[in-house]
Amino acid sequence: MSFIHDNFKDWRAKVEAINIPAIKIVKDEGNSAVFVIEPFYPGYGTTVGNALRRVLLTSLPGAAATAFRISGVDHEFTTIDGVKEDVVEIMLNIKNLCFTMYEEGSVTASFKVSKAGAVTGHDLKLPSSVELVNPDQLIATLTANRPFEGEVRIERGRGYLLSEEIDDKEFAIGTIAIDAVFSPVRRCSIQVESTRVGERVDYDKLTIEVETDDTITPREAIKQSADILLAQFGTLTETPIPVNKPEEVSEAPAEEPAGEEETSAAKGNDPKNFSVEEINLSIRTTNALVQNGVKKVKDILGASRKGLLEMKGVGERAVTEIADKMDELGLEFN
Repeated sequence: MSFIHDNFKDWRAKVEAINIPAIKIVKDEGNSAVFVIEPFYPGYGTTVGNALRRVLLTSLPGAAATAFRISGVDHEFTTIDGVKEDVVEIMLNIKNLCFTMYEEGSVTASFKVSKAGAVTGHDLKLPSSVELVNPDQLIATLTANRPFEGEVRIERGRGYLLSEEIDDKEFAIGTIAIDAVFSPVRRCSIQVESTRVGERVDYDKLTIEVETDDTITPREAIKQSADILLAQFGTLTETPIPVNKPEEVSEAPAEEPAGEEETSAAKGNDPKNFSVEEINLSIRTTNALVQNGVKKVKDILGASRKGLLEMKGVGERAVTEIADKMDELGLEFN
């Protein structure tokens, strides 16, 4: 009994010894900043860094153009007389407009130009609830004096939304949906290194580099991400975890025949059944896989390296990233 008690005291001492790291900014240049957080208890740098990076890239709210319309244009695969860019190029230019929006729902900004020259964000007539942070962004270039007018629909959201999901049945003819990037964070990288605390050299130093689209600062992005994680974990500390009593347990489901199908527990632990969103690939690679119908890790393994390279939007860099991830998961990928 004394042995158990002593072990419990040792365990409790270790738990209480987990320190709280400090954060400092080693670079702060407008929309780009580098944060160093240390010292983390061994292993916590990777745990916290991956969680923050995932939230930074996928969960912060933002505003983006989700659709546009140009008078006289019925679809994106066309050109416009007197305009240097084709409609696909104009769509990509509109996609690069960065907005701050102070209301929910969708709003419309209009533009109307008739003089030859560059059409930029300055030419957009915005409602009072929307600000454009990069008004110098090019929309199109008129090579002749001609009417060029249309509308841009702006919405709030999180993460990335494909145009197929945006396409609205109520769209007027000629309204073209855009793949919307709502996340205000354009790039985020983490690096975990060892650091010394006293005589120990296995504590973690976490370096996070964040670049935003200028609609928020990197400091605000880090704070919002931490608030989101705290709110999620707060549920576990503030809400009692329910316990199933024997009388509340419903009739057990019939056992599956051995050898015919994996148990649900096995499925949950098998990395082959993870979705591509769960394995922390880059946003570009994840979207390319999903657009090609590759939704689970087992689909990646079934497609093989050669099959992935034949898919639209999947290049050598993406395949190398996927191969590294498969190796990390302990899966053979050829």
